[in-house]
Amino acid sequence: MIDGTILSGADGYSMSQSVYNMERLEVIKGPNAILVPGGSPGGVMNPITKSPLLKNASSVTLELSQYSANAVSFDINRVLDKAGKMAARLVYARWQTDYYIKGQYRNGYEIAPSFSYQLTPQHKLTLKADFVQNRESNLGGLPIDPSVGGTQYAKIPRGLARDWQFGNDTDTRHRSTERASAELLSTLGDHVSSRLYFMADHIRRYDIGATGAGLSNAGGGSRNPYTGLYEPGVNWNTSAWQADTTGTVVLAGTSVPVTDPSTWIYLRNVGKNDLEYTEAHFKNDYAAQFDTAFFKSTTIFGIAANTSKVRWRTPGAGASRPPVPANNLGSITYPAYTFPPILPGLTSAGLGTDRSGRQDDLQGFVYETVSAWDGRVQVSGGASRFFGSLTRTDNTGTAIAAAFPASPDYNLTSNATSFGVVVKPIKQVSLFYSRNTTGSAMPGSLNAGVTDPNAKFAQGGQKEYGVKTAFLDGKLTTSLAYFDIAQNNTSVTNSEFFRLQALGLPTTGLPQFLLMDLNSKGWELEGTYSWNQNLTLIGNISDSKVRQPITNQRLRGVPDKSYAIYADYRFTDGALKGFGINVGLDYKSDVAGENSSGYTTTRPLPTGPTFVSAQPSFLVEGRTLVNLGLTYRHDANWSASFTALNVLNKEYIQAAGSRGAVTVGTPRNLRASVTYKF
Repeated sequence: MIDGTILSGADGYSMSQSVYNMERLEVIKGPNAILVPGGSPGGVMNPITKSPLLKNASSVTLELSQYSANAVSFDINRVLDKAGKMAARLVYARWQTDYYIKGQYRNGYEIAPSFSYQLTPQHKLTLKADFVQNRESNLGGLPIDPSVGGTQYAKIPRGLARDWQFGNDTDTRHRSTERASAELLSTLGDHVSSRLYFMADHIRRYDIGATGAGLSNAGGGSRNPYTGLYEPGVNWNTSAWQADTTGTVVLAGTSVPVTDPSTWIYLRNVGKNDLEYTEAHFKNDYAAQFDTAFFKSTTIFGIAANTSKVRWRTPGAGASRPPVPANNLGSITYPAYTFPPILPGLTSAGLGTDRSGRQDDLQGFVYETVSAWDGRVQVSGGASRFFGSLTRTDNTGTAIAAAFPASPDYNLTSNATSFGVVVKPIKQVSLFYSRNTTGSAMPGSLNAGVTDPNAKFAQGGQKEYGVKTAFLDGKLTTSLAYFDIAQNNTSVTNSEFFRLQALGLPTTGLPQFLLMDLNSKGWELEGTYSWNQNLTLIGNISDSKVRQPITNQRLRGVPDKSYAIYADYRFTDGALKGFGINVGLDYKSDVAGENSSGYTTTRPLPTGPTFVSAQPSFLVEGRTLVNLGLTYRHDANWSASFTALNVLNKEYIQAAGSRGAVTVGTPRNLRASVTYKF
């Protein structure tokens, strides 16, 4: 999402969220189905891009870093006429980054011009454009050590350096974005204002190769059907037992010990993806405010329309490079990839993909807030209606797997409602409750063009209540909230698909993505404290569980507990005037290393529980990171900062997607920047 608009689908394949053209970041928590079309019921982050200012201002910034952005950027704003009605702004940035992992890079640039014109005192027009080119390593991560089981923490294979990868600079991801928008803000009297907005964008992501590998010749390993946990060195005959019709096969595990690391072989099997989006977005909304002696009222209403065409192409099969023996990593070579031609549609010859789809939609919404008794009671509520059509084209072979059924045209409708109430027993304390339901797109009727019984569309809802406070003249603020979020048909990566792909094993019938129902329950406490003009403290702590209902399986990468604390001190007088120091702590508990769903068997177990949930085959250990920063502002023109990220040099696993894809965390990372304003 950028400027209140979702680009390139829910998965966000663009490189649009560059920080260089970001004016501010809106964090919308809780129910948002009315104001943010297609947003998550838990909330969204909405970057707002830079707009022209009615003053002359310029800045240039140089950034240097060990393992992150080395960049130069400038931001120039100019008033174009004496009356101060016209202004233009140009943002440019170029980055060239070498990361901690060997050979990992990220290079690109962004150009973002904008122009504003105060047509009349009541009407202002703003035009923006944004052009981004970014090339980076198609980082696939490393396989985990085969000795790691279902309750153990991920670690990279013995014998590999922490900064190792199996690819080179031909394993790339190229992302490009071209975007243009026009916004007309109007004042339509003393009480009503409006926004008329249009955006068009073209986004492409082209991936070739990958830097990961699959680990073979390392012994056995599979899930114990009675516990759901992965057991290294044990192969369970679950598939054979399920397929048995004679009743003679016994469900049992066979010992296949993990082998010595010197015998391991790394297989490098990779693919290619070409995703292209062409989109247009339109909004027209209004805000009406009325203030009487008895109540205050704010009404927001309008429409939002979108059209999005996507084309996804992959070759009929992946490509591979020669295997690499673990005891001779120096023998690694990087011959050019040879991919088979892209086949039209999905075919049994190798699942070559050339698929296209288009969605057109329109949403109408209204949202009302009324406060009374000097703001002590505030009630809000709203409703929206979503209309649309979805056309998918899979020309041939679409019935070869249940994961890819024939795709008809869909008529889409969805309703969303929201209700909230705030009560202030005293000026400094607010009690709140809110509830909403939301959905991205749901079939309007099974008789209205929807003929695919497997069609599933995301929807969800949230309940939230809590208390917010502001004491000491606003110097101390806190917020405590309890939330209960339910999401249906949430798209997540299929970890098993990517594990098999890395090993070069068949993935026929396995989707790349899973649709999960998820429940998220927990609480979050946030607070800020301004001791004086020098010291500011910010912190938050959360305790929540995101689980699949019934099976209680975890969602990959989401911790149950997390907290963050940040302290900033600025010297305002004396010899250290202009200097500042800050420190931050960032903690999260362990997470599931992969997504798992369903049960270990498709027929009832012979003993014990009838069915057992399949659990993630490994975990990723929690970590606490400490960051330290120094700042200096010489005057209104010069400023500089120095930051030591992970200053204690903590070794940790940053992320994981499957047993074949884990990424190590960056060690101590020194960064510096200097900015000059003129």
